[in-house]
Amino acid sequence: MFVADNRVASAKLYFFEALADLFSNSECKSMWTSVLNAYFGWSSSDVLLNNNERFSESDLLRIRSVVKRLQANEPFQYIMGEVYFADLHLKIDQRALIPRPETEELISLLLKLDLPFESILDLCTGSGCIALALQKKFPNAKVVGVDLSLDAIALARENALQTKLDVEFVMEDILTWQTTQTFDLLVSNPPYIPEQEAQLMAANVLDFEPHMALFVPDHDPLLFYKRIVAIAQVSLESRGYLALEIHEDLAAQTLALLQTEAFENPRIYRDLQGKERMILAQKA
Repeated sequence: MFVADNRVASAKLYFFEALADLFSNSECKSMWTSVLNAYFGWSSSDVLLNNNERFSESDLLRIRSVVKRLQANEPFQYIMGEVYFADLHLKIDQRALIPRPETEELISLLLKLDLPFESILDLCTGSGCIALALQKKFPNAKVVGVDLSLDAIALARENALQTKLDVEFVMEDILTWQTTQTFDLLVSNPPYIPEQEAQLMAANVLDFEPHMALFVPDHDPLLFYKRIVAIAQVSLESRGYLALEIHEDLAAQTLALLQTEAFENPRIYRDLQGKERMILAQKA
């Protein structure tokens, strides 16, 4: 067997040693706790107290499977099949991007406005994380999420059922999509990574997350932002807000798209790491 015995302590030692070259000790500790919680229902205190308990052979094989998948660079969230985002437990798999902490910061930025949004449009919704988080924060709002990927829309609808949140998810290409509805908040985290940057990306992103949700042509990196601004000019109500997650290196260029008579006070916001990652503007 790949461990000295069936004790939890031995399995933990195997887990940490096998992943030591890929993850920090704190990351291994967090993943170990998550595995024991998800697979065996152990609480944090159980993880601390049950070192001398024994796993079955099948339990050990499940743990080894997690290790092998991590060694192959598969994201831990995909292995677990879930992610915690803005107070929601969401399903996640290779049908959509893994929700990032900086996207949660976009949600927090909107909450700081302290406004009673009643109609919300989320473009490039992916797993539905933004739309569902905003539906939870604004339970009386009508929320619509749009994405081109049928797989992503299916996952978003599954997340709506799981969270019991009433969001309308629509499969459309926002580059051609038009709507007669109006909204007082339009939010988006669209594809924004130029294709040439793929060579700089980690294997756990490049080999597993959907490329259509990541990349834009090198010659037109603001492709989606141009279209989102055009949609906002038509579909955003007067005094409504436009909120965008952006590429940190393209912040100034993205802001320039909003420096027109159609919008007031467009502003770049930094994330907790000090990177320019968000833009907020108000319809004139």
